[in-house]
Amino acid sequence: MSLLVVGSIAYDTVETPYGKVDDSLGGSALYFSAAASLFCPVNVVGVVGSDFDASKISFLKKRGVNFDGLYMESGHTFRWGGRYYDDMNKRETLFTFLNVFERFQPRIPENYQKAKYVFLANIDPELQLEVLDQIKKPKLVALDTMNFWISGKRSELGKVLKRTDIIVLNDEEAKELTDEFNLIKAARRITELGPKSVIIKKGEHGAMLYHNGHFFFSPAFPLEKVVDPTGAGDSFAG
Repeated sequence: MSLLVVGSIAYDTVETPYGKVDDSLGGSALYFSAAASLFCPVNVVGVVGSDFDASKISFLKKRGVNFDGLYMESGHTFRWGGRYYDDMNKRETLFTFLNVFERFQPRIPENYQKAKYVFLANIDPELQLEVLDQIKKPKLVALDTMNFWISGKRSELGKVLKRTDIIVLNDEEAKELTDEFNLIKAARRITELGPKSVIIKKGEHGAMLYHNGHFFFSPAFPLEKVVDPTGAGDSFAG
């Protein structure tokens, strides 16, 4: 199985009611790989700065994650900082420094271009299109996106959706994408835009899948103490 993920690689500074961590390894591509690598080898495409400590991803390499597509540019690695409250569904972004990620132009190595399974993590839809143009006959394309792209680059996102088999997004994003308040209607509407399958995340309430006229609902595992939900959606996708 050949699985490719294209997304961000970052350092996260996270505060929760249970503590704080500075410059923790993060980014959609790494969270996705950490989960997906438990099932199959993963190929990663992303960019980091010259300040990135490559030893931090050695545990992923041991799991069969290939970083031939990891490019190092002069400058600082993408950094994000956020604060969570007692209600972990609420998050405040404290800072976002794109750094080298601002100039990211995904170059897919030749040995990745025949990937059969592709996950387009949450990045600019224009970059997602560039990735798809470099992949030769993928069997399945999965997509993640967010409100920022839905509202700011609707046209470009629409082009990606037409080339997507599965989309993974949360309930608020599904409603914004379709202008439908009801999630059942929203899921059906999304399949009219291109994807055959729609996965809608509902946080602590689990997730729902819509495919070929059928719905499947999965609850989340109940936890009494949630320490840090950062990267949960990307890990779920993986």
